[in-house]
Amino acid sequence: SQFQGDDGKTIAYECSEDGTIGSVWGTGTYTDDSSVCSAAVHAGIIDTEDGGRVVIEIAPGEDEYEGSEANGVTSLEYGSWPGSFTFPDAD
Repeated sequence: SQFQGDDGKTIAYECSEDGTIGSVWGTGTYTDDSSVCSAAVHAGIIDTEDGGRVVIEIAPGEDEYEGSEANGVTSLEYGSWPGSFTFPDAD
């Protein structure tokens, strides 16, 4: 959430090996208070066992976020939220 409003800015994160899953809201576009590493697992970019480096792009808020189940992570739906992020390198 600290980068809210910096739309288009990219930020790299290192996700540790043997990570635990935190809270995630959204699918493809995630609320900016979602766990970045958990969202990366959901998106299929990394797994919890190996972790790795991920890059997010700050995006404007959405009117609603769709939840889904993917790669062993359940993301939740959410209504309007003022900031979000995506993974520009996602397939």
